[in-house]
Amino acid sequence: MVKHIIFCNIFLTILCFVYSIQIEAQTVDDMTKGIGKILDRDFKSLIVIEKDSTVVNDCLLNVTKFANVRSDSALYYADRSILLADKAGLIKKVSIALQKMGQYYMVKENFADAISCFINAIKIEEKLADEKRIADLSIELGSVYNYQEIFNKALEYNNRALSIYKNENDTLNIANVLGHIGSLHLAHEYCETRTPDQKKSDQKFALDFFMQSMELYKKKADLNGIAVENLNIGTVYNRMKQPEIALEYEMNALEFYRKNKNQERVSTTLYSIGFIYNQLKRYDLALQCLKEAELISFSDNFLDGIQYLFEAIAQTYKDQKDFKNALDYYQKYMTIRDSIYNKEKSRQIFELETKYQVEKKQNEIKKLIIVKQKRTYIIYILSVILFLFSLLGLSIFRNIRTKRIIAEQNLLIRENQILELEKEHQLAAARSVLLGEETERSRLASDLHDGLGGLLTGVKLKLSSMKENAVITSENLASFNHALHLLDTSISELRRVAHNLMPETLMHFGLKTALRDFIQQVDPDDLPIMRFNTFGDDLRFSKELEITIYRITQELITNSIKHSGAKQIDIQLFTEKNRVCVQVVDNGIGFEPEKLGPTHKGNGLKNIFDRATAFNGRFEIISQPGKGSESTIEFLIS
Repeated sequence: MVKHIIFCNIFLTILCFVYSIQIEAQTVDDMTKGIGKILDRDFKSLIVIEKDSTVVNDCLLNVTKFANVRSDSALYYADRSILLADKAGLIKKVSIALQKMGQYYMVKENFADAISCFINAIKIEEKLADEKRIADLSIELGSVYNYQEIFNKALEYNNRALSIYKNENDTLNIANVLGHIGSLHLAHEYCETRTPDQKKSDQKFALDFFMQSMELYKKKADLNGIAVENLNIGTVYNRMKQPEIALEYEMNALEFYRKNKNQERVSTTLYSIGFIYNQLKRYDLALQCLKEAELISFSDNFLDGIQYLFEAIAQTYKDQKDFKNALDYYQKYMTIRDSIYNKEKSRQIFELETKYQVEKKQNEIKKLIIVKQKRTYIIYILSVILFLFSLLGLSIFRNIRTKRIIAEQNLLIRENQILELEKEHQLAAARSVLLGEETERSRLASDLHDGLGGLLTGVKLKLSSMKENAVITSENLASFNHALHLLDTSISELRRVAHNLMPETLMHFGLKTALRDFIQQVDPDDLPIMRFNTFGDDLRFSKELEITIYRITQELITNSIKHSGAKQIDIQLFTEKNRVCVQVVDNGIGFEPEKLGPTHKGNGLKNIFDRATAFNGRFEIISQPGKGSESTIEFLIS
């Protein structure tokens, strides 16, 4: 509840703030709407008026003139240029005015409006099909995104400009854009989080683009461009911890700027070289470069950023263990930094005061309009409040319903867990019963075979010995022989019963041999014809699983022989590493499995189902009256 109330308050605050800045935002919004109407026109039908062209040119000159002096005037003339150029059909001038307005917003760090201006200018040039202008504007738009540290967008627009310049074979502009792209890759780590390997990759990309740019500048003998790329390449090698190579390129640039007496560039290059010498621990040369840069900066009044030069000199003195001079320059650095901060604060206060006065006048002018609109806004705000409270109520209702659903689901999960535990308990119990049954079968088979079987065999041997040593009348000989025959039959039947209780072939040779022996034992002389086929390798499985499969197959074959009336029974054994399956298929009378409920399955099918379930197996019967039946048992082995 508290969160929803806070949300309502925040929303109302934002609503009031948006209303307070609505008038200020009208300039860019109206301009965007106006450009949309311009783009909807047929440019070929426009008539250019030369007189108006002169007025538009004057306005464009004033935009440049007042850009860094009077902000309001620059915006006024830019907006007026667009209106006049639109009215006179000078669409190209509209594009130029938008470009100048975008440059103004960029200087003021109003990047959103700058992007809007450049994009609208590009849309106009696209309709005019002026590829050169599209490329120039794309570079400026890429610069805006670069300032905003949006790497992908900046790279996209620079690549667009590069493609256009390549199509036009504009070598110098190609070199310029390559330098821009190199700088983008070098600054990639400031736009996105980069791993050490990614930083190295960015540096290699930047170096490659700077090298390509330098080659093109050399081709055109553009010495200034060569010097710029020398500085860029030196910066890359410095980042790559190769100051010796960086120094070589920086010195090439310094030589050019000294020769052309470009003192500002000489100063900045000396600063970079001093920093490199410091890395190389050649502190005397570092101080020499930094001191010369200081001298030039003061003599030629290049004081922007002088505090960073003082910081570098202080750091070099510190590394040289000259703490007195290090302290002096560090104090100079702090003094200038603080003064710049105070100057910036004063400028901000002045701007706030100016805005306050302008806003005060605008409020006086628009007071009557605000009074008329007040009722509308009150109704609108009340509607929003009502909507928010409705939303809050709906949210509370959905929250309660969600909690109820979650509670029901948790209850269902717990019930399912209980059922699973009960099922696992039943399976464990079934396995225990089957294991006990098989153990008892094994014990009985052993007792019968080794105990009773041995006794009967001993009796037979005694009787045979008596026959040889005793005198038996001819009348009693037939009865004696008949008794020996009955004893042989009893011993054979005993062995058969013991074998069925626990077949030795299953224990020693596995399922395939045991099932083949069983089928040979029960195969009748006439019908049904019994066929046994195996598929897969002759694999062995756990003792318990083999016994279970053997018992189930015994039951299925016995059922088919007794009840199906089939003429043919096919038994198939499939053995795989992760699966074992048995199918018993007959062509007998069949039946309807779905009508065999739990109480009508009989002991045979129930035993099969229990045995299969105990080992997580699958038991399936497919049958129809008159169409035989197909029984399948399958066990997956994990």
